[in-house]
Parts: sequence; structure tokens; C-alpha cells
Amino acid sequence: MERREQFRAFKQKNVFDPDKKLNKMKEDMANLEWYKKTSMSEKEGYYDSYKHKRFPQDMDVIKFKIRLNKHWKKMVEEAERMPQRENAPLNPRWLYVGTNYRRMVEPLDIADYYSKGLKNYNADGRSEHYKKLEEWLEVDAPTSKPYNNKKLNVSNSRTEDSCFWERVEEALILCKSLRNGEGDRELTGKNLVKFEEYVMEQIKNYAVSGYFLGKEQFYEMVERV
Repeated sequence: MERREQFRAFKQKNVFDPDKKLNKMKEDMANLEWYKKTSMSEKEGYYDSYKHKRFPQDMDVIKFKIRLNKHWKKMVEEAERMPQRENAPLNPRWLYVGTNYRRMVEPLDIADYYSKGLKNYNADGRSEHYKKLEEWLEVDAPTSKPYNNKKLNVSNSRTEDSCFWERVEEALILCKSLRNGEGDRELTGKNLVKFEEYVMEQIKNYAVSGYFLGKEQFYEMVERV
């Protein structure tokens, strides 16, 4: 009995406690928020600024991203092994924090992926921990409504679809193939129309941040190709 009690005490002492790293996570997220704000003020945008990495502050973001990814990969792994509540891996508080993290950090991973000239991030490059966090939010959506106010200040809110920029990158690839006369022109055109419809739907539902403010930006993006 004594050994059993010692083992129980040891297990409780060493249980995964996400709250211990909460302050560090808040600090890293605050740094990313500031980076996003300053990038927008320079009229390049959070995503493009990080992807091109022309300034020292762009390189500083890498360490914040690495720390946050390391923590959340461990968090998702532990939540699957030891759910925080009955029938759900994460409690509402941590699901909210995880959703904010995913919407802020995954676009940076997408930028790194496409800057290497790769394609099909969603199928070939997306980390499992992002998929799990998104899946858990969809399952838990009814209890998460207070965290999902559609009519936030659009210029300051995070794009709800954390793979939004993957869709943008794939659309740019389609534009290039269209201009170069590659592939099925009709199919490519249809896929680009679907992308435009997707973007406009996101804007209509207040689900995309202020970088895409209207239809004109879509055409400006295509013209850059």
C-alpha cells in the first residue's frame, strides 16, 4: 500500500500540466500579435512579410513559432492520451487557446512550406496536431460559440480558416499554369472561380482578417503572378 501511494504521488507530481507554460505561451503569442500589427502597418501583411523574411524582425518570429509548435504538439499528444474532460480531449479554455494558436501560427508554417516551392500543403505538409485541433473545435462548436464572434473588428481578428493561405498559394499556382498554357485550361478556370467564391464567402461571414477586404484584392493578387 505504501508503494502504491508513493507511485500515485509521483504520477500526480509528473502529470502534464499545461498551465505551467501558459505565461510563456502568452508572451510568444503577444510577440506574434505585435509582429502582425506592425506588418499590416507596413502594408505588406503578416503572411507575406514572414514568407519573404526581408527584415530582422521576420527572423525573430521563427523562435516564437518553434516554441509554440513544440508545446502544442506535446499538448495534443497528451490530450489524446489523457483527455482533460469526459468525451473531449481539451476543456473549453484550452480549446480556445489552441484555436487562437492554430489561426496565428499555421499560416507561418504554410509560408515556410510554399517558400520552398512545394505544393499541396493540406495533403502533404500539414501537421497532425493542427488537424486534431481543428477537428476538436468542429466537434465542440456548440459550446465554443462565445469564442467565435463573427463580427469582430476585421482588421484585428484572425482568419478563421487557418489554411486560408494554403488556398491562396494553390490559386497562385493555378494562375501560373493558366498563363503558361499548362494543364486543363477549363478545369483550372473552374478551380479559380471556386477559390474566388470561397474568399468572398469568408469575407461575407467576417471570417477573414483585413488583408482581403474585397473582390479588388483578389484580382490584384492574380495580377501579381
